[in-house]
Amino acid sequence: MPQSQGDAPNWTRSVLVLPFVVALGLAGFLAFSVWSSIKSLDTARSDNTQWVYSQLEVEYLKLERALDRVQSGDTGALGELRKRFDVLYSRLEIAERMKSSVAAASELGRIRSELDQLIPIVDGDDSALLTNLETFRRGLHQIAGLPRDVALTSIAAAANAAEGERQRIVRLIEILAAVVFLVTLTLIFAVFRLGRQAKNLRTATHEAEENQLRLATTLRASLDAVVVIDENGLIRDYNGSAEEIFGFSRDEVLGRGFTELIVPEHLRDQQRQNLEHFRQTGETFFAESGRREYEMMTRDGRVFPVELSVSLARSDTGPLFVSYIRDITEKKHKEQEILQARDAALEAYREKSRFFAMMSHEMRTPLNGVLSALQLLEGSPLDKEQKGFLTAAIASGDILLGHINEVLAIERSETEGTERNAQPCDLAALTSGLLGMMEPLATSGYVRLHLDQQGLDDRLVLIDPRAIQQVLVNLINNAIKFAPGGDVTLKAYYRPSETNTGPDRACFEVIDTGEGISEADIPKIFEDFVSLDSRYERRTGGTGLGLGIARRLVRSMGGDIGCTSSLGNGAHFHFDVPIEMANTPAARSAEKAQRAAPPQRSSELLLVDDNEINRDLLSAMLKKLGHKVTLASGGQHGIDLASSTKFDAILMDISMPGVNGLQATQAIRSGNGPNTATPIIPVTAHALPAEKKEFWAAGMSNFIQKPIDMKALGLVLDAVLNEQSSGSAPLDFCPQAASTSVAYIDNGQVDQLIELLGRARLSERISKLVSKMDQELPAITEAADSEDLRAKSHAVAGMCGMFGATRLHAIFQEIEVACKTGRDRKARELVELLPDVWEETQRAWHHRVRQ
Repeated sequence: MPQSQGDAPNWTRSVLVLPFVVALGLAGFLAFSVWSSIKSLDTARSDNTQWVYSQLEVEYLKLERALDRVQSGDTGALGELRKRFDVLYSRLEIAERMKSSVAAASELGRIRSELDQLIPIVDGDDSALLTNLETFRRGLHQIAGLPRDVALTSIAAAANAAEGERQRIVRLIEILAAVVFLVTLTLIFAVFRLGRQAKNLRTATHEAEENQLRLATTLRASLDAVVVIDENGLIRDYNGSAEEIFGFSRDEVLGRGFTELIVPEHLRDQQRQNLEHFRQTGETFFAESGRREYEMMTRDGRVFPVELSVSLARSDTGPLFVSYIRDITEKKHKEQEILQARDAALEAYREKSRFFAMMSHEMRTPLNGVLSALQLLEGSPLDKEQKGFLTAAIASGDILLGHINEVLAIERSETEGTERNAQPCDLAALTSGLLGMMEPLATSGYVRLHLDQQGLDDRLVLIDPRAIQQVLVNLINNAIKFAPGGDVTLKAYYRPSETNTGPDRACFEVIDTGEGISEADIPKIFEDFVSLDSRYERRTGGTGLGLGIARRLVRSMGGDIGCTSSLGNGAHFHFDVPIEMANTPAARSAEKAQRAAPPQRSSELLLVDDNEINRDLLSAMLKKLGHKVTLASGGQHGIDLASSTKFDAILMDISMPGVNGLQATQAIRSGNGPNTATPIIPVTAHALPAEKKEFWAAGMSNFIQKPIDMKALGLVLDAVLNEQSSGSAPLDFCPQAASTSVAYIDNGQVDQLIELLGRARLSERISKLVSKMDQELPAITEAADSEDLRAKSHAVAGMCGMFGATRLHAIFQEIEVACKTGRDRKARELVELLPDVWEETQRAWHHRVRQ
């Protein structure tokens, strides 16, 4: 309502009183602060502080006297000595809590540091205390003058504090005078200002009333239903759209409760409780909370979904809730249809994925048989042409098996991603070898293959060579099929990073002169299970999954893949992935050895390992590589054998009871036996860089880390037996650092063990390992100290790694590193993970070996 003219003077007087009240309150507060500060000067607050600091010196002297008594031979004074130490320590804690202790914080900290070092001596038994009395006295001597320094410092600090308090009182008085002056000026200004504001307020009130009338008209014309209710739930306004939605006329609902009219029965009690809560507390659950979905009811009892937004307004008669209501029945129907269609599509996709994965699994079993037969045939006498065919068959079979394994992992990769194994790789050699492998297929289709490596060099890069090979095989295979009698070109080059901080890229292009792909079909070709009707797609003769797998692989490496083509102009596929340089001497030596080493000759090897399981498995690997193996069950046994028999190389475990690997190596090197110059290769589950240098300083060559891969094992033996590593950095074959996020087992390594030992023998050895681990795990979890924990973890880490238990092996490695670097808490946290990881590892073994 408009404000009357008679109300204006009263309003003005009320406003003028407020500044006076504020001014009086502020002045009173400042006056009280000044009075309190002056009053505090009469109180000697520093007396207690100085007494505390003086007591610190007194208790120190008493402790010295008690120590003198004990050292003079009075062993009965040990109790008094402990008591005086405890009293001194408690005085120190009181002194540290004093506000003035900041000034003496350094001295107090030194006293606490020395006393903390003496606590173990005081808390020990009497014999230990008597034994360490001289250490105890030296500790007290370190802080001899500190209690007096603390007392003197506290006196100086108290004097400075008193001076600061006086200066603060002076500042308060100055501020009080300034505030009184400013408040006086402000009040004078307010008298004139408020007169003008009173006039403006009357004008604004009149304009607000007009706006309210216009707003009411707008609400009545709104397309959304607008229902205004009061705090009692009675409808106060109701527009035309609400009449259409709910079926009630405006006259029928005004003044009636909205819960009985438009709220469904199952929601009425909740709404009544909400209103009651608002009346009691002023808090609302619905108002000013944005849009939300709700249910309401029409006149004929039909319940329907609505989108609701409620605002809280204030009026002379009390609070009002303005509700904006939109019927979303049609929207909900459409959403339900979309969800049903999506669910049906996802179910169809899952069924196709399961079918294809099942078929791929069924194909893998006979393919493993084919590959095993080919590998056995490889050792047979063959002529050069037959060996070439056999090599191509084995390489193609390996690639096909990799493809099938990738298909089996598609569903998992959709949700978990794909882990890639980055290795030092020469892309020039990889692409050359790949084109050579594809040459027979190209010849059968009268296709000419071309290789453009102008953008490559001889550097090594960290990349996943298997993934790169699989993508390129997919692309080149397609290009050969769709360009009969034409040309297919593979281009590979490095592209520098566009920024100084980003990684360089390895880029690949596969270009064919075939019929090409229509621009409309290009977006579809990388989708799974998609076969286009064009001639290009019909020639694939498959499930349409190859390019989908290629895209997954490229994206898993952080890259992107694309295609440019048009009908009649061939196809141009291209992809790039980030790379890191791997130009370390070890990596380059490994690559050189891998490419240049001649076939292995049969050699006499000595294997020294105290663990029967590791010894048995590594011996089988060495025999598979064609070597003769002599076994030693420990360091001393290895020394005895090396002193009487000449070996071509010795593989030495490091951590062994009694004589360890380093001691055994030093004994062999310093002895007069036939193996003083024989290469000794360290084999261990984990070693820090400093430890590896210690191995090499002791006379060892190269390094092999468990778990052991047969290819890496053969490569190291080639390098040692052919003297390829002499004069260069040792070859260091060890996996990348692992974490608790890796897979429970390495399926590839387990498959290799199945091929090496057979399922029955591997199951038998895993059973032995399970029995061993069931005995060792309780001892590991209850290890007394970090050194005990490190030794026990190292003892089982190698066994786990040898059998492909990658996650368990990684955790044991991290425990060992944590113990070596003094992070005991981290080691204990990792120990807590072991029981669950061990159970999951056993399940994974059972599934893999029995499948």
